[in-house]
Amino acid sequence: MARHPDPSPVQRDDDRPAARDAADGDAPDPSPGPARPRAGLRRGLGLGLGVVGLLLLAETAAVAVSGVQAGLALQRVADSAPELVADLRERRFDEAGPLAESMRDDARAAARATSQWPYRLAEQVPWVGDQLRAVGAAATASALLAEPLPDLVPAAEEVLSGDIVSADQRVDVDSVRRLVPLVQDLSRRTDAATAELQAARSDSLVEPLSSRLDPAAELLAEAAPALRTAAQVLPQVPAMLGDPQPRTYLVAFTNPTEIRTTQGMVGAYAVVRLTGGQVSLERTGTDEDLTGVRADPSVLGPEFTALYGDKPARVQNLTMGAEAADAGRLTADLWVAAGGERPDAVVLLSPVGLVELLSGHEPLDLAPFGRVAVEDLPAVLMYDAYVRYEGDQAARKRFLTVASGAAFGAVLADGLSESSLRGAAEAVERGHLAVWSSHPEEQEALVAAGVAGDLGPQRPWARIGLTNADASKLNYWMQPTVELSTPCAPAGARGTSTLSMTLENPVPAEIPKYMRNWNSGPGIGQRTAVTIVSLYVPAGVGLSQARVDGAPVPVAFDTERGWQLVRLTVAVPPDRPLTVTWDLVGPAGLMPREVQAPPTVAEPVVRVEACDEVEGGRE
Repeated sequence: MARHPDPSPVQRDDDRPAARDAADGDAPDPSPGPARPRAGLRRGLGLGLGVVGLLLLAETAAVAVSGVQAGLALQRVADSAPELVADLRERRFDEAGPLAESMRDDARAAARATSQWPYRLAEQVPWVGDQLRAVGAAATASALLAEPLPDLVPAAEEVLSGDIVSADQRVDVDSVRRLVPLVQDLSRRTDAATAELQAARSDSLVEPLSSRLDPAAELLAEAAPALRTAAQVLPQVPAMLGDPQPRTYLVAFTNPTEIRTTQGMVGAYAVVRLTGGQVSLERTGTDEDLTGVRADPSVLGPEFTALYGDKPARVQNLTMGAEAADAGRLTADLWVAAGGERPDAVVLLSPVGLVELLSGHEPLDLAPFGRVAVEDLPAVLMYDAYVRYEGDQAARKRFLTVASGAAFGAVLADGLSESSLRGAAEAVERGHLAVWSSHPEEQEALVAAGVAGDLGPQRPWARIGLTNADASKLNYWMQPTVELSTPCAPAGARGTSTLSMTLENPVPAEIPKYMRNWNSGPGIGQRTAVTIVSLYVPAGVGLSQARVDGAPVPVAFDTERGWQLVRLTVAVPPDRPLTVTWDLVGPAGLMPREVQAPPTVAEPVVRVEACDEVEGGRE
């Protein structure tokens, strides 16, 4: 029912002036002149303004209290975050659990304090509202991120404690499945928290607020893509672990002493079976088992065959192309042609990648070399074996089979430890580990995770590949130094830049005959490495010229997987460096800002000289 005002207070208000006049000895004026209504209006207005003032004062107090409550709660959350990270790293899960709950409760309190109507109303006030909205956004973001923390701590305990992989090399698939909704939820929350903080950023924020809000917003913006990737990849992991259907993985061990654009030539293999998370090594062998059969490169399309012809049909050249997916497809086909069961996936792994995966592992027993430290594996597999088995390559290949199997078995034994996961990321980054799956949805997940070894979408990036052209093992000593200068021009303008690679190849005077250049001739000795250099840049980036040691040289222009490919051949002597330089030109927004160096045994040196556009010069 509608409420109507009671007229009696107005009547009493009108009577009061007359009473006060009588007390002063003046006769009241009986006429209903205009003075009395105006006096009543003034008093009513004054009373109304007083009430409004009290309300504003109360709101100001409420806003102040809410702000203080939110600030204190947020400070507790901020103070607790490093402690929680330290507890998780040090495996103090009993302490991490209650701390996570406390952080969640404090974040909830901050969000409640900044969601009350006086606070929300005060956010509309100019300038002051910007500060309040920033605090409110921080409270909302903290509540979004802290809410799942108590559930994430037990999941982190499973992963970080190694319980997800048992001693009998079985991955706990159920633990992986439990991670999926948690990671997906955290990804959504991170995106929402990032949007909250980004929307609250303003040039008018006071320094104490902006100095905390801006770094937090940038940190979340950096973390969000990785979480989105994890949310996309994790749902595919149970199937990749052989649950519910068993999976077969063909591990192709590559040898970058005879380098290819994708790692190196395939020299050995292992067959791994995963059933319900149980990992088993079923078979090992060398490239000798595959030399009598051929793959069909035409399945990769006319562009690929126009570039490489039928050379990739042979086991020695499966990895000539730029993408590991192409090498994986050809390797699987070759394996089937040799009578093997078609694998679900192919893993391409070099000895350098093995070292990364086994980081921190105890030495391996590799007879006849005794106990070999993990960091010495590349030297043993890619040099010492050639020395020891000089003249008996069959024995060397048998050793390679046993050693590769033992090393990969050690990788399986380590499971999903922190060190192996970090090592896998490093191996992928350097181009010494890549995975291809024959299942499209899993291949998409591998691409998203960055472990597929693909060129990826067009972006301001370049890649340099090397392909051994003399059937030697001289690339064992090759050391690239890559230098890139980025263009000093805005994104929409035309820019120029220089990319160079200096190759050093300090081959000793005495090396095993099997490692020498078998195609040596006039001007090219047995220790000179003849190598095809491939440069991949975005379509639209042009080349004004290529130079070798300062002298212009002809190049071949092609296209591979949408990227422009520039190729030339060089002969790198053992006694002096050789420098290849590309002078690039094109839209500044497409010009490379990053460059991936070749996957050599020796870690490449990469230097990027960024342009300081404000100063108009180089940093």
